[in-house]
Amino acid sequence: MLRLFFALQPTREQGVALAEAASPLAAQLGGQPVSAENLHVTLCFVGAVAEDKLEALQDAARGVHGRAVRLRLDSLDYWTKPKVLCAVTSAAASLAQELSAQLADALTAAGFAPDAKPFRAHLTLARKVDSTSAAACEWPHLLASPVSMHCERFALMRSEKGESGSVYSAVAEWPLDADNSR
Repeated sequence: MLRLFFALQPTREQGVALAEAASPLAAQLGGQPVSAENLHVTLCFVGAVAEDKLEALQDAARGVHGRAVRLRLDSLDYWTKPKVLCAVTSAAASLAQELSAQLADALTAAGFAPDAKPFRAHLTLARKVDSTSAAACEWPHLLASPVSMHCERFALMRSEKGESGSVYSAVAEWPLDADNSR
C-alpha cells in the first residue's frame, strides 16, 4: 500500500525563507523541524492506496484543471491537537481551496475516499512542539517577513517512513493554468 496525498510545494528558496522566519520561535517551542525537502501545502489527503490503483488515481487527477495558486504565508500558528507549528495565510486562499475541492470531487467520482476535513492552507514547519511552551505564546504570531508562494503545478506525493520521520516524494505532477486573469 502507498500512503498518498496531493500538495503544492514551495521552492527551495521559499522553504528556506520560511524556516529562517520561524527559526527563533521554533527554537523556543522545541519540537522536530520539518526538513526543507518535506515542506508542502496539503491539498487533499488520500491515505493508503493499493499500487494497482495508482494509475486510476493519476487519471482522476489529470481531469482537474485549476489556476495557478498564490499564497502569502504571513503568520505562524500552533495547532494544539497535532502539536504542530504551521505557517498560515491570513488572506483567503480561494484558488487553493477550489483546487482542493476539485481534487476531492474527482477522487470521489473515481471511487476513492479522500479525507473529508475542510481545507485550510498551511505549511507545517515543526512537529511534536512542546505544548507548555506553545501555551505561553500569543497565536497567531505575525511574521516580520511574509513568504509568498506562487505554484504553477500540483503534485501527487508519497509518504514513506524514514529514519528521522516521514519522507515525502513526488510521484507525479500536473500543471496549473498560469493565466489568473479569468
